[in-house]
Amino acid sequence: MSASVEVRGVSKLYPATGRKPSWALQDVSLDIRSGEFMCAIGPSGCGKTTLLNMIAGFLEPTRGTVTLDGRTISGPGSDRGVVFQEYALFPWLTARKNIEFGLRQQKVPPEERRCIVDQFLELAGLSHAADRYPFELSGGMRQRVAVVRALVTKPRILLMDEPFAAVDAMTRATLLHHP
Repeated sequence: MSASVEVRGVSKLYPATGRKPSWALQDVSLDIRSGEFMCAIGPSGCGKTTLLNMIAGFLEPTRGTVTLDGRTISGPGSDRGVVFQEYALFPWLTARKNIEFGLRQQKVPPEERRCIVDQFLELAGLSHAADRYPFELSGGMRQRVAVVRALVTKPRILLMDEPFAAVDAMTRATLLHHP
């Protein structure tokens, strides 16, 4: 079985104003095969988020290549769902509207969208909060909205940057075991 994601000799240099540039990653190589679960562990500032952002297509490597199924990743795509450490919800949209955002982009018809979103709201224990805005939700609820928003479009790859930091243990177990 061939690797779905291939990272080859990837380095990322961040330029710095008034001080020396810094390397977030240097010569990183790895394969993530289809169906595989991979976790990057390391101290704060070692480049985990930078690597995730390159696979997501938000950053380009200074050196090396990142490919998905043999094609160079050159930008974000609907085949990659991302859950950010800091939620990244749209503050002007309700929980329901945040969750359905990707489905709208995929042109899913409104009635089907509502049905799908209702199922995911129930899965995450958020049905009662569907019409609340992010500022009206607890940190754990905001994070559940972010996780569900990434899952609802059924991406091939789910990239998560400390997604469960604000979620209680029972909800974490539910979200982790969703098919």
